[in-house]
Amino acid sequence: MELIAKYSVNVFLLLYQQLRFYKTMKLDQFLKWHNFVSSGGEAKIFIKSGQVKVNGEIETKRGRKLVKGDKVMFLKNELIFE
Repeated sequence: MELIAKYSVNVFLLLYQQLRFYKTMKLDQFLKWHNFVSSGGEAKIFIKSGQVKVNGEIETKRGRKLVKGDKVMFLKNELIFE
């Protein structure tokens, strides 16, 4: 059990370090990364139905490229892509 926990933490830290160096990220990937959705298909449904805002405006394109400083609002949660 302890080995699994250490492995999970190491994988998370590696992914986090990689994320920090991204200059852009697609909106659907961003929602998946933050565990708001479990799949790209689920992200597509939420985005296409107008339930996601980027910088205060409804975004319906799941491939929207986020840049550093973009504010994403989803289900009353606001996150900033940094």
